[in-house]
Amino acid sequence: MLTVIACVASCLLVLGFYGYVFLQLYREHRRYTALENRLREHLYEMEPKPQIKMGPSNRAGLPKAPKHIRKETLIQVGVAIGGLLGIFAEIGFLNGLINSFH
Repeated sequence: MLTVIACVASCLLVLGFYGYVFLQLYREHRRYTALENRLREHLYEMEPKPQIKMGPSNRAGLPKAPKHIRKETLIQVGVAIGGLLGIFAEIGFLNGLINSFH
């Protein structure tokens, strides 16, 4: 009974990880297509922006990254590590299950 519960839990961890990865891929695809559509609409209206020189005096004028990017990156790294640990745990569990039959 314990092996069945462990197998179901490990399968759910792996499926959750893959579901999260595919959800992120879908979000990025939607973001990319929206950006591509906006670019097509405004292609002729856009003008090239002047180059910003990376001197010590101009570093203070550069825009800072929003705080939500750091939080989202930490969440994605945590989920990726959790998914990899789930995959390795499932491999270990299945290896132990096969060794118990021998």
